[in-house]
Amino acid sequence: MFFKKIYKLGTVLAFLGVLTSHAASDIDLEAIKSFSFTSLPAELQSQRDTLLLSDSPEYVGPVGGVLSAGSISGKGRIYFYHVNEMEQPHKIAIVLENVSDGPNEISVFRELKSIVSDDYFAVGRDLSRKELEQPLTNEALYSFVMPTKSRRLVFLDLENSPVQKDALFTGIVDLQTSRTVFARVMMIPTNLNSVNASYWSKNLPIDHVRLRGTFNGATRMMAIAKEYDTTLGGAYVELGNDREDRFIEGVDEMDNNAYVKDSGNYGVSYTVKIPTTGEDPFRLYFNPLGGAYSGSFIIKSQHRWQKVPRQIMTYHVGGEDGLMALGYNTIMDSRYMGSYYGGDTLTIEFMPAGASNLPFRLLLVPEALANPQYTKIATINKAELWTLQAAAKREAAEAAKKVDKEEKKVDERMRAEEWAHQQAEKAKLAVEKAKTLKKIEGARQLAEKRYHEYEIAQTQTKEARRRADMQREVQQKAAERVEEIRLAVERYTNVKHNEEREHQKIK
Repeated sequence: MFFKKIYKLGTVLAFLGVLTSHAASDIDLEAIKSFSFTSLPAELQSQRDTLLLSDSPEYVGPVGGVLSAGSISGKGRIYFYHVNEMEQPHKIAIVLENVSDGPNEISVFRELKSIVSDDYFAVGRDLSRKELEQPLTNEALYSFVMPTKSRRLVFLDLENSPVQKDALFTGIVDLQTSRTVFARVMMIPTNLNSVNASYWSKNLPIDHVRLRGTFNGATRMMAIAKEYDTTLGGAYVELGNDREDRFIEGVDEMDNNAYVKDSGNYGVSYTVKIPTTGEDPFRLYFNPLGGAYSGSFIIKSQHRWQKVPRQIMTYHVGGEDGLMALGYNTIMDSRYMGSYYGGDTLTIEFMPAGASNLPFRLLLVPEALANPQYTKIATINKAELWTLQAAAKREAAEAAKKVDKEEKKVDERMRAEEWAHQQAEKAKLAVEKAKTLKKIEGARQLAEKRYHEYEIAQTQTKEARRRADMQREVQQKAAERVEEIRLAVERYTNVKHNEEREHQKIK
């Protein structure tokens, strides 16, 4: 990618001035004899997820069309990197086609786009930084269902990102499908309907770099098989060399599944683990070997006994450091990426930056080699060391005595506090007992009062019953007297009646 940019701009001298106007090495690689360091080959642990790469044709013109296309089933990534060579602004459009026989559930997890610029290094490192700052997660940005044989536009924000003449634009879409989709990456005029254009836009031929196609390995895990021993001198891990770190291989579905190779593993997210051992501290340096490089890296360091990294740092090569890129026309440039300790495990995360070149090395440099003054400090003569040790022992003994005295005082205070606590507890119990006894006495008195009231009530009840009985007796006698009177009246009436009847008979 890099040399094509130089040719297209035609501004080699000015461009080189930017590249070399600052000191580009943080350590003298010749002085530390870095090319005699021990190689620590990185081994592939795993690679997964489909990558649809769209980088050929890198320079699009004189007309637009379909730049790359391929099949994705399950988790996948679409990575595009293109320059508009046409006079009018164009846009990138990504259209999915459900080629399966049933409904297809699509989830989009991440959409990243770079700035649009004719500064190719700025574009490449911008996406490199965003890929680390906005890591891929399991939470979808949005989801939808595609009916069979339907087409749909994704990454709608690309519709508002016109690419001017000679400008570069790059980006990523991470998605997951329940069935197979056929994805098309197009560069078309900004006024066209993207989905409609996907039906009639012509496939553009691949260029000589052949960086397009469908690959397996959008994410890659690598590790160093043997621990780096900080006591055995300098070492390096070389990545992006197509030896230990092989470039992924695939097919170009637009060209009858012709064989293609992603030379540089562009669009691939790397995680590289470097375990270490030893007692000595060491430094990490970035050293580009394949040409100019400008991108970002995350470095995580973790001690053996830690479950999570103790330190996470992001390092940017190019841009913020005043350089457009590092490593142009030299293999002696370097960039410092932190100091660590023997026993740390380093985890490096990055995606090869667009417009940059591979391979590169990660140099592990013992502190004594990087900083000779460290060795002088570490080799204090024995007499001074013994003096320091004796003084330290005396100070330790005095400190121990003071600690012993303080411990005794603390112990006495603790015993006094315990005695006071016990007395307080006893007093508290006594108070509680007194309260309980008072409550019992009150309850007894209340019970006696209630019993006395009960006896009075019983007496009153008996008296009431006696009076009631007497009243009933009076009532009974009155009733009997009434009955006697009634009977007497009845007898008197009968006698009178009989007398009248006899008197009538006599007449």
